[in-house]
Amino acid sequence: MTESNKSTSQNNFPVLNDESYRDIVSDIAQFGLSSSADRTGIGTIGLCFIPSFYHLDGGIIPMISGKTVNQKPLLVELEWYFKGLTNIHFLNENGVSIWDQWADENGDLGPVYGKQWRKWRDTRVVTPEQYEQIKDRGYAIEGILTDGRLAITRQIDQLQRIVDNLRNDPENRRNIMTAWNVGELEDMKLPPCHFAFGAWSRETDPVTRLVMAFRIGVNHIEHDIDSKYANFALAIKPIMERDSVNYDDFISSLTHEWLDHHNIPRRVLNTGMVQRSVDTFVGMPFNIAGYSIITHYLAHITDHMACNFTHFGFDVHLYNNHEDGVNTYLSRSDMSDNNPIVVFPDSWKELNDFNWQGIKICGYKSHPWIKVPVAK
Repeated sequence: MTESNKSTSQNNFPVLNDESYRDIVSDIAQFGLSSSADRTGIGTIGLCFIPSFYHLDGGIIPMISGKTVNQKPLLVELEWYFKGLTNIHFLNENGVSIWDQWADENGDLGPVYGKQWRKWRDTRVVTPEQYEQIKDRGYAIEGILTDGRLAITRQIDQLQRIVDNLRNDPENRRNIMTAWNVGELEDMKLPPCHFAFGAWSRETDPVTRLVMAFRIGVNHIEHDIDSKYANFALAIKPIMERDSVNYDDFISSLTHEWLDHHNIPRRVLNTGMVQRSVDTFVGMPFNIAGYSIITHYLAHITDHMACNFTHFGFDVHLYNNHEDGVNTYLSRSDMSDNNPIVVFPDSWKELNDFNWQGIKICGYKSHPWIKVPVAK
């Protein structure tokens, strides 16, 4: 068990990221209850209200090794979300077809994830007096009704609000984003499966700052990444290996100010995602990897270090026609040298800088991909 690939669960027992996912698949396969009444008509076995925990310290992302997680669709889809797009043209132009089966003849999916994340529409009918009270929230007048009331609207960028809070009010307990817009569900070709996301920030102590930054740096050095963390790790490596000075004296004299001088973030970022319907074998590996990358990116642009990601599933299931694939996966052993990290260019400072082609995923090792049907 490698220190850099551990996850810390609520009971504080270390669990490998691979094991966190594998345990869920195994538990469903052994103890899942059957259902033939699901929307797809395929039939499932499943469990309910299942949490799992994934470690991000060191720049790690939970890309499982028991079967390949295809990096390109994962990253292209994330950029598609970030852009607030709802048509599959961007995906198709970049060679990704994972949403094709739900799109209409024009490639439209309705107001799905990206639209809700970046362009949530808030429309109201108000009196002129009410408008005067709230117009500074960004509303624009769209029309005037015959009785003098006003139709007003605005767009809300939920993801940018989280970024703004992490920069200016990081311990705000409203750092939440939802894709579950009840008023627009019927317009979506597929209502959101992963529908809620939250971020949690805390200032940590100097020793934790030191160790977390060092772990990131060591992983960057291993993959020839030139970064502030790599330079920091090189500078303190003799100390951390206890070669040049008394380690205990160094730790006892360590201060936030010394770490500030080396541009090491004071804050750690933990996130969580809630998913109403979890296609455990096909979708969940994408989901846990994708939201972990989002977590790292939010940390990157808001002066944090990512620490942990929690996934919480409501209906967590395996489709009956995935049984052979599940058995193949469970027959494999996870790879002990799977240590995937994600790296972003230092020049990226904002959400709109996110570009799938500029993201590096290093150190990912896995068994071959397992092909199974995708339920529609």
